[in-house]
Amino acid sequence: MPRTTIARAPGLAFPALALARRIAPAVLLLAQAVAHAQAAPKPVEGPSFTPMVLALVFVLGLMAAAVWILRRAGLAPRTATGHLKIVSQLALGPRERVVIVEAGDRWLLLGVGAGGISRLGTMPRAESAAAEAPPASFGALLGRLRGGSQ
Repeated sequence: MPRTTIARAPGLAFPALALARRIAPAVLLLAQAVAHAQAAPKPVEGPSFTPMVLALVFVLGLMAAAVWILRRAGLAPRTATGHLKIVSQLALGPRERVVIVEAGDRWLLLGVGAGGISRLGTMPRAESAAAEAPPASFGALLGRLRGGSQ
């Protein structure tokens, strides 16, 4: 039998071989990238501090809101600065109130409203009236929060 020869023109006789020669550099680069990724150190897997920081910020925000609400309701005493001290106050409306302020040896009766503060009168300091006032009970404080007068 006679032997036939196959023409070996590049790209015509063996298309798979020509394709393999063209993509071989890309496959080599991909293999090197995979090997490098496997050899790279893995990041440390452990607890994240993000939830802890968010929880801390949330709790501190709750504490600040509680102090603000207590001061707004009049349950937390405000610090007295200098010689001025609020002796007593009575709410007359949502934005109006009558306040007794101790200034030195005098008490000032002030009207506080949305329009400003006006002096209603003055009187000498009465120590016995402040000493005779009973401490507020829990029921009285709860009534003040609900809007009642006790």
